[in-house]
Amino acid sequence: MSEQHLRSVQRDLPARRIFLECTSTHASRYNTGIQRAVRNLVNASLAIAPCTPVVYNGRYFETIDELPYQAPSGRGEERSFAIDRMRRAFHSARSSIVRGIPSRAVRDALFSQRLEYGLRRIVYAAQNARRWAGSYRSDAAARVEFRHGDVLVLLDSTWSVDLTSELARARGAGVKIWVVVNDLIPIQYPDLAPEGSPIVLDRWLRRTVPYSHGLLGISSAVAEDLRRHLWRSGISLVSPRIEFFYLGAGIKAAAHDESALAKIRTVFDPAGGPVYLCVGTVEPRKQHSLVLDAFERLWQEAANARLVIFGRHGWRSDELAHRIRKHPEFGRRLAWIDRGSDAELDYAYRHATSLIFASRCEGFGLPLAEAMQYGLPVIASDIPVFREIGGDYPRYFDVDRVETLFDALRDFERLRSLGRISRSVHPWLTWSESARMLLQTVASDAV
Repeated sequence: MSEQHLRSVQRDLPARRIFLECTSTHASRYNTGIQRAVRNLVNASLAIAPCTPVVYNGRYFETIDELPYQAPSGRGEERSFAIDRMRRAFHSARSSIVRGIPSRAVRDALFSQRLEYGLRRIVYAAQNARRWAGSYRSDAAARVEFRHGDVLVLLDSTWSVDLTSELARARGAGVKIWVVVNDLIPIQYPDLAPEGSPIVLDRWLRRTVPYSHGLLGISSAVAEDLRRHLWRSGISLVSPRIEFFYLGAGIKAAAHDESALAKIRTVFDPAGGPVYLCVGTVEPRKQHSLVLDAFERLWQEAANARLVIFGRHGWRSDELAHRIRKHPEFGRRLAWIDRGSDAELDYAYRHATSLIFASRCEGFGLPLAEAMQYGLPVIASDIPVFREIGGDYPRYFDVDRVETLFDALRDFERLRSLGRISRSVHPWLTWSESARMLLQTVASDAV
């Protein structure tokens, strides 16, 4: 990161009311990229400025007291798991139909973005109906009453919620509205994104951008993508201001019983050999298949290197999940921690030999910043945003060629065996510094 951006986070913050919208994360059972970022940004912001977290309850924005660092559990979690099971059951049934009826027309119809979008809308409608019904149990005093000079930051990925009535109310009261955009990957790479999400993201932008004073990418790369996309798509006749800030790094693990780390201690037992770590949801753009291909070649050479995948089972990845769990090395030199806690992730970063970050595309790449903060060596795909965030810290490989990852791994193993690999912490923004960078941007011109 440039010296200019490092200096910018030291300026004083303007004193004005700032509302941080976190609807989806507040209700989510997940604790991966976006959710971890939102939780950390909200809690860091509360400590340094007059900020208030808000959620949309189905009728209006209401304030909440806090946004816990850990994802919630309970009946909502069971409901989310049920949705996951229904989604996978549909995908399995769809694949069976396509195999049984080898027709291009049938395949195109069943795999169309329109069908996927329609199914998503059914799920979203049910979720929003529950939210609306629950709003009548809310304390009316928690309703946000906007006034001129306030700032509203749509910090979360509220793709599934129509906020237009509240955005109009805020805009009419003289509120400056900023929208955080994590990436445009569903639009740029629809085959790698969750099914139906390209249409969802496009409609969210079309609903939201006209009310915004500015947009915030989570990297310079995302900001540039936004400028190009808004110009090409005609979403906004008057282009809003487009800026960017950087996410922070640092894991705040909740208090835990030491016995809860027993399993991960076994996985990272140093007696078993070096451990290479992949962090992130198991889904196509993370390229776990390419990483596994490279390790299979490494294992053929009798290497004792182990591969640990840390991330939940995501979209378009059922075949990969089956490959991982049925792999001859699963439980030996291959492990998958699919519901890990922050405490376990912290342990993984501290005890891994290297992070492998093989993504084809990212908006930021939180595991890269986290690894640098831990001083964990990184082997990463050579994509622009990783160069922007990591500079010359990672060892890069060609994102399209498994041979280059295999060569990078073999070279890393050779240097490690010679004792020429060491951990060296590379300073990155803390979450407090990231929040300050965000708040300075949204509040500095809000008069």
